[in-house]
Order: sequence, then structure tokens, then C-alpha cells
Amino acid sequence: MKRFLSTLSIIISFTILGACAPDSRDEGSKVKTTYEPQKPVVVNEDGYRIARGATRVQDMSVNFDPQTKSMSLRGKIEFLSTKGGVVESRNLDLSGILSADGFINLQNHRRDHPTNETVRIAAKATCLSGEGTCHSSFIDIYVYAEGIVYHHQIESHQEVKEDEKTSDSGKDKEEKKDQKEETQTDDEDGLESEGGADEVEGEPGQYIGSVKEDIESLLNVIPEAPKKEEPKKGEPKKEEPKTGTPPKKDEPKREEPKKEEPKREEPKKDEPKKDEPKTETPAKPEIKKVSQAIGPVNNGRLENAANMLSYEQNHQPAGFHIIRPQRLTHFATNEMAYIISQMGKLTQQQIPGYQLSVGDISREAGGKLGSHKSHQNGLDADVAFYFNNKSFQGYFASAVAVDKPHANWMLEQQWKLFKSVVDTQLVDRIFIHKVLKKALCDLAIKNDELHRDRNDGLAQETLRRLIPDADHHNHFHIRVKCSSAQVRCRQMAEPAQGSGCF
Repeated sequence: MKRFLSTLSIIISFTILGACAPDSRDEGSKVKTTYEPQKPVVVNEDGYRIARGATRVQDMSVNFDPQTKSMSLRGKIEFLSTKGGVVESRNLDLSGILSADGFINLQNHRRDHPTNETVRIAAKATCLSGEGTCHSSFIDIYVYAEGIVYHHQIESHQEVKEDEKTSDSGKDKEEKKDQKEETQTDDEDGLESEGGADEVEGEPGQYIGSVKEDIESLLNVIPEAPKKEEPKKGEPKKEEPKTGTPPKKDEPKREEPKKEEPKREEPKKDEPKKDEPKTETPAKPEIKKVSQAIGPVNNGRLENAANMLSYEQNHQPAGFHIIRPQRLTHFATNEMAYIISQMGKLTQQQIPGYQLSVGDISREAGGKLGSHKSHQNGLDADVAFYFNNKSFQGYFASAVAVDKPHANWMLEQQWKLFKSVVDTQLVDRIFIHKVLKKALCDLAIKNDELHRDRNDGLAQETLRRLIPDADHHNHFHIRVKCSSAQVRCRQMAEPAQGSGCF
């Protein structure tokens, strides 16, 4: 009993201490833990047993050298053994070189590192900064011990020194100057008027990435094959039926007459052989890189963006319309591009001839956009509501009139649109005014789609993702999730369970 209480006290104290932010040894490197559950959890993923919440880091220092494109990670990691309940500690001294894809594999390259060490440690840095730099990153640390992979995630922000800031070429300075002037023009043009407060609702969740690939490449660990169950002693082994065609009965062999093979005509001497036409191997089509939403929606950027204005122009009628193209805020991830195109198609089906008005999405390279708090990595878009009066179409008109829905707001068509996009399972949240959400709740209850004592179905899931917000009375703000292809994207935590209607 004493041993049990001792182990329990270790677990409790370790969990409490683990919630503290790790210290930083260098002033220029701000490090914090990005993912740490309240208690240790062990899950099976792709054949591996992965423990999260059983680790903590101390005196962590991350340093990226822009000259050599190298990163070093130093500090200490502690992990709570899931088998013995004992806290083990290991010093970290890892380093690696930035790859062209924006990642750094961090390994222990010290000569005095013990080769008989039973615990393997490695890390992977995913760079969030601009191309060729890694001053801002999140780092996955992996510890492999006794068949368990302990996973810890930290986020690092290293302050850029003044000499690095001024080392840009003249061309880069001009581009930054033009971008700054463009931003000021946009703000003067009323860019912030349509976005409202754009609160980033919800806590930041994990970064997206393939833990399996990291384990195999960094730790060189192969998942254990599932053990076959052997029969207990005294029980006869079951004979497995052999697969294949059943044996045939012995039949007398019949001699089949030999077929005379036609003689092949050989080319006569002095006659040149006919040249066969050469087949040319078709050239491989160029594959466009997958769009990358990098970082969170309120502090990120965008790579290889989809141009929704070009899409609209090349797919007439598209069913949607970019209403202010001069702002250059019509760039999206592939997932957001798909959602907008699907909304356009559904609009054509529901209301022939109608065009859904689309406002700000993101800049081509992402980043800060006017007074928006989000819209920084191509995952957010502002879209107008449906109105059956043409005088309200083509811009962002308010769908709320004195604490009730506007008489011209198309309630049922809007409800079908929201259900359709949520059904793709790509949508994270949709921000709308609380008055409009209440009207949608009442419609779902009236249509017998939503029940107080049931917590499932498309209607419930749609209403769960409809987040009430006072500033979204003249448009709805749709946000899509990070996809598995966007490994440098930080996904927001899921919205609370329940429809929010009762």
C-alpha cells in the first residue's frame, strides 16, 4: 500500500509540474509547450504505443543560425515511465540542418554520446518563418524507451537580430516597401469594415503532422507485429483449411494431338529490316505543390495559394463572386477553395442565377490583414448571407433587424448551405450573429431534425459549429480545418459538444 501511494504521489506531482512553462536559457529564444494534456495518456497509433502528457522539459534553449541554416536544441527532458512509475531524466543536445521543405531533423551528433544507451531521443523542427529561415518553429521531441514513444511538443520564437534584419537585398527591401504601401492603401479603402472583431474562438490545438513518419525516420523504430495467439496446452491445434483449388480425381491422361506451329519467316539476306516506329515517352505533367496553411489562423502565413478570382473567371458561372478583387485578398488553401466552389455550385442549384458574394479570404502570402484577427493562412473566408431581394445582393447587407432576422433573409436556403458544407467534414467553425443562430435552431427543431435528448446527426453537428458572434450580422465567417497535407498548420481545438440551442 505504501508503494502504491508513493507511486501515485509521483504521478500527481509530475502532472502538476508538467503544466508549468519550461524555462529558457537564452533570452533570444522563447520556448513554450504547445500540447500537454492534464494527465498522461497512452494511445495506439499506426502500430506504436505513444504516450502524451508524461513528459516535461526544463532549461530548454533553441537557437537557429541563419548563416549555416542549422539549429541546436539543448536542455533536459523528463518522462514518467508508464511501466515502473519512475521519473527518468535525459539531457538534450540535438542539432540538424534546414531542409528545402522547411524541416530540421535534430539528432545527437556528440562524440561522447553513449552508444549503449537504451533510450533513443530525437526531434523534428517544423519551420513557421519565411522560406530559408527558422526563427519561429514548433518542435516535436520523441523519446523511445521500453517499447513506448513519449511525445512532447514545444513552440520556439527566436528574436531576429538587427544585423539579420538589415541584411536583406535591395530587391527584397523594395518588395517589402511595396507590400507595406499596399497594406496601407487597403486599410484606407475600408478593409476592416467587413470583418468585424473576428475573434479567434477556442484554444489552440496541436500542429498537424505524421507522427509515424517522424518515429521511423528519426528513431529508426519499426512497429511490432501483432503476436499470434498460440493454443493453450492440452488443446489440439486447429488445422487451417488450405486455400486453393480442390484436388481432382485421377483421370486417365489423354494424349492431345500436337499442333503444328507456323514457321516464322526470317528476313531474307540483303533485305533491310523494317524500322519500327519509336514510341516517345510522354512528358510528366507538372504537379502544383499543395497549398500550405502555416501556423495558426491569427499568426500565420500561406504558401502556394489558390487564386479564387482566377477560379471564378475560368468556371463561369461559378455561383460565387469575389466582390472586391482590388484588395488582393482572394487567396485560399485548396480546402477552402473546394468549400467556396461547392457553395457556388449549391447556390446555383438552390437559387438559379444567384451569385454568392465572397469577401476577404487571405493575402497571397498570408499574414496580417487589416483589422482582422484571423484570415492569415488561407483558412478563413467572409461570405454574404442569402437574400431574396436583389437590392440586398452583391454586398454585405445585415440579416438582423431589431433583434430578429431580416424579412428578406432566406432562412431555409441558408440552413441547407450550412449543412452541406459541414457535411464535408472540412469545416471547423462558422461565425454568425446569435439572432440568426437562434432562428436556425428553431427551424431544425420545427423540422424534427434536432432533439433535446439526442446528441448526434448532421443538424446537431452543424449547429455545434455555428458560433454566435455579435459582429457577424452582415456576413458569415467560415473557417476550414487544417488538412493532413498541411503539416505546418496549427489546428484550433474542437468546439464544445452540443448544439447550443437548448
